[in-house]
Amino acid sequence: MPKVELTDRFCQAAKPTTGRQTDYFDAIVKGLCLTASSGGTRTFYLHYTRLSDGKRQRMKLGTFPDIKLAAAREKAREVRGGIINGADPIAEKKAEAASMSVADLVENYVTRRASKNRSGDEVARRLRKNVSGQDAEGHTIEGASTGVIGNVKLSGLHRRDLTKAIDAITDRGATTEAVRVFEDLRAMVRWARGRGDLDANLMEGMQPPAKLVARDRVLTADEIHVMWKALASADMWEGSRRIIRLCLILGARVGEVCGMTRDEIDLDRALWVLPPERVKNANRHTLPLPSMAVDMIREQLADADKLAKRMERQPSEFIFPGVGGKGPVGGAAIAKALKRQEVITTGRTTILSVEPFTCHDLRRTCATHLAELGVNPFIIGHILNHITSIKGTITTAVYARYDYLKEKTEALNIWADRLAGILFDGAVANVVPIAERAA
Repeated sequence: MPKVELTDRFCQAAKPTTGRQTDYFDAIVKGLCLTASSGGTRTFYLHYTRLSDGKRQRMKLGTFPDIKLAAAREKAREVRGGIINGADPIAEKKAEAASMSVADLVENYVTRRASKNRSGDEVARRLRKNVSGQDAEGHTIEGASTGVIGNVKLSGLHRRDLTKAIDAITDRGATTEAVRVFEDLRAMVRWARGRGDLDANLMEGMQPPAKLVARDRVLTADEIHVMWKALASADMWEGSRRIIRLCLILGARVGEVCGMTRDEIDLDRALWVLPPERVKNANRHTLPLPSMAVDMIREQLADADKLAKRMERQPSEFIFPGVGGKGPVGGAAIAKALKRQEVITTGRTTILSVEPFTCHDLRRTCATHLAELGVNPFIIGHILNHITSIKGTITTAVYARYDYLKEKTEALNIWADRLAGILFDGAVANVVPIAERAA
């Protein structure tokens, strides 16, 4: 049982010296141990002597790297403080686990982990609805899925319970939702095991209910014309219409458009600046706004201010406020608004009079038409804020800080001109591609 001063680098590379596992005791915190197994798992434990009977105990603190070394040391010190005063942390942990339900775990995971991610709201919605059987306020959903396992205690949780939850979603025909919930459960169970809430990763070896096929839907010029016209009379909130249109004009993610705030927008300079915490790759993103986008945002701000005045409340910081105005409308609400436009006639399904599409398909449509207009793929990547374009090589990531705003502005303005021709002339406008302009 070697004793070493543990470091993050050491923990990352730790392997058993002989046999199936080796315990590496920390030279900094008494009793803290990193156990490296031949299977590649590295787990933090705290070894201590129970005061009540003098027996040696081993308490699991979590799995590296789910729990970092600094956090493991802090947790070990905290637990040792209780042990000195006669506490029995293992017994307490067992009692806590015995009383903790899957619904409790979902709320812990949402609060402590998922909420910190960009997709946190969607993860919370999926887990609460399909696993806990609850809405956002914690109220039981009437007629919830038969696969709800929120009341199952963690001490009695089995793989078949997780399968039951997934199968119930699949059986109602929501294959994509089932795959997403499977991924959410896998992440939550891994997190719970790393914290010590579960003794094993129950999802290990389980296969997703289906394999999702990558979408490649792109709307043609004719489809854009038809869709835009149908959207004007669609039964939905005007703000939803504007969000859908902005996804097509800007090639932006629907969640980013939904969460747009007043502070992010500079209408005088026609710029939208998204802070790192609001984008997928955590890189500040500056997007130029064509005049048609500026006009839509101005109209939405005016409507939002009128609503706030009518409701006798302060205007929301969000340009597309949700119910109550405290938060933004969610991307799921826009997806549902589109889904409600679905029509099936003679076996053919359409949304807004064209083949079914999503807001992400509109983002792809924008990128495709930009390419047809001769825009450099590198610039398209910057407009879409793709990590491969933003990071690039070590040279571009560290030294080249130019944001290509001029090139992005030119590209989106050319696309807006083409789009205006499609919408108002019913045909592709005679817009000169970038390559021909430069000739």
